[in-house]
Amino acid sequence: MLPPPEFAVVRVLGYRRDRVDRLIEAVYRGEANLAGKRTFDLPVVMHGYDCAQVDAYLAQVAALHEAHGAFRPLADPDSGVPTVGPVASRPPAFRRAIPFTRGYDPAQVDALVARIAPVLAGGVGITSAEIEEADLPLVRRGYDVERVDAYLDAVVIRLRAEGR
Repeated sequence: MLPPPEFAVVRVLGYRRDRVDRLIEAVYRGEANLAGKRTFDLPVVMHGYDCAQVDAYLAQVAALHEAHGAFRPLADPDSGVPTVGPVASRPPAFRRAIPFTRGYDPAQVDALVARIAPVLAGGVGITSAEIEEADLPLVRRGYDVERVDAYLDAVVIRLRAEGR
């Protein structure tokens, strides 16, 4: 559920624009799977793209890839219709947040996922609006927020595509 990125060009050091653009294009074509990637070996140059913006976007893509495999963030960047690969009826095993950070309460996430599972199997139950409105509290030793959000975003996209 990621729109096409628009990165700021900085006057100081930033990521080389053509290399970032090629990587993003490969993601959109479904040729790049960023699962498990934490660094991207992008060269740093003067007047490049803002490193923090690029890193944040690529981290979101990596989290979605880890949860669901390679996907095309938008079928057509001009259409505004997000698409992802199939959502497994069994959710991924969510990792705990990194030490000394907060993550989503595992009991709350597990309860929400338990409500989602029958719907993904073709049954009835929770709607995309209910998932979006879910208020997951942050706790110490909780589930990694980006991974849970990536999974829930993919579920919402699927349910909306099915009109639920």
